[in-house]
Amino acid sequence: MKTWYTICWTVLTIVGLVSCKKEENLDRPLPVGLGGQTWVSGPIDEWLMDSLTEPYNISVKYRWDPWELQLDRTYTPPDESKIIPAMTAIKRVWIDPYNDETGSDLFMKTYTPKQFVLVGSVQYDFGTVILGQAEGGNNIVFLDVNQNFDKDYTTSLKRMIHTSHHEFAHILHQTIMYPQEFKTISSDLGLEGYTATWYNVSNAQALANGYITPYSMASYDEDFVEMVSNMLVQGKTRFDELAASANENARQALRQKEQMVVNYFSQAYNIDFYSLQNRVQAALNNLVPTPTVEESYGFDKTYSTASVNPANTTLLPQSAPFLSAFNTSAAAVAAIPNYGLTLDSLALIMADATTAVLRLYILQNTTTFAADYLYDLSKDGNGAYDLSFVSANGNGTIIQTAVTPLLNYFENNQFTLSWYANPSVSIYPRIRFTSESSPGSYFHALLLP
Repeated sequence: MKTWYTICWTVLTIVGLVSCKKEENLDRPLPVGLGGQTWVSGPIDEWLMDSLTEPYNISVKYRWDPWELQLDRTYTPPDESKIIPAMTAIKRVWIDPYNDETGSDLFMKTYTPKQFVLVGSVQYDFGTVILGQAEGGNNIVFLDVNQNFDKDYTTSLKRMIHTSHHEFAHILHQTIMYPQEFKTISSDLGLEGYTATWYNVSNAQALANGYITPYSMASYDEDFVEMVSNMLVQGKTRFDELAASANENARQALRQKEQMVVNYFSQAYNIDFYSLQNRVQAALNNLVPTPTVEESYGFDKTYSTASVNPANTTLLPQSAPFLSAFNTSAAAVAAIPNYGLTLDSLALIMADATTAVLRLYILQNTTTFAADYLYDLSKDGNGAYDLSFVSANGNGTIIQTAVTPLLNYFENNQFTLSWYANPSVSIYPRIRFTSESSPGSYFHALLLP
């Protein structure tokens, strides 16, 4: 036995000596996150530390790390010049309104996710575009930080803020569940239920079934958080307009969901949702000032068409002088023998910098015809628009005598333009054309691209 122990010890000693002598310099960098960071903190890191990390324990990761993302997708790193503006927007329009509404930062310190990952580009996935992702309430990935998917700054900004409110609403309902009755609101009214193929649903189809967006139809959880995020980011005026444009059952579904969201925030977290909604809207409007009408409407602008439908008295109430010209012309058009025509609506289209087209939409049975009237367009010293009749197309010539009161209304007035409904709080951008010489004579129009 002594011999056996001696041999064993000798072998172990030899092995130990050999092991101690074996050395190898791998000369490889340490992994990122495990001591492998080599960068020096700069102004961006300091701002993030002061604004988000220290007060809310939120780490913001913007330097490239593929392990935070799906490895079978292609992404673009974020543009560093966009980091502070993006996170400033998130703080002002997401975190600060909750702080102001709850009276302290304790609520947000408790429930905010603890890591943001910023990515420059969007993620394309089975015909859809993913703009944000969350994992278990601990991590939010913000995509399209570079704002290249939609170069309109306001649209990109709202989309990112929507993502933050959307994902935060998930955290809230995973902490305290919303009422189960929410899940069957649309189906109880005979409307379509949730579907895995929500990406094949249009906005109009979703709305017609009582869902605020197509993505709301993905599941009841997504329905709930889409209601929360859209009501906050779009605002009450926009939501009311959207609900008013839906059919009766869909409108009832949206109103029931709205009330359930409001009650949930009050009962679960003692938060006045409408007050929070106002705070979010105020913060958003301060961050993105309302553009002027001249910046928005005109040739080569965001909107080139001003659409006027006198039958839409809810969105577009009209003055008596304008209605008199329109209704007189409509009666004369209807009286034209052998045609059976109806003057339905009109649009003022900015064809180029010095030309406008007044387009009258004429119905004959179920067919719509355009009667076009070309005007020279100019501005006077006060910025009022002046229209001078030039010519008519074929359809316009046929009814020109009948619509003379309407044509004269446009030629005999100079119009100043102003917002009728603030576009930052309304789904429908609407403007007022006011007669410079007679302020009581005006018409309202819906702006279209």
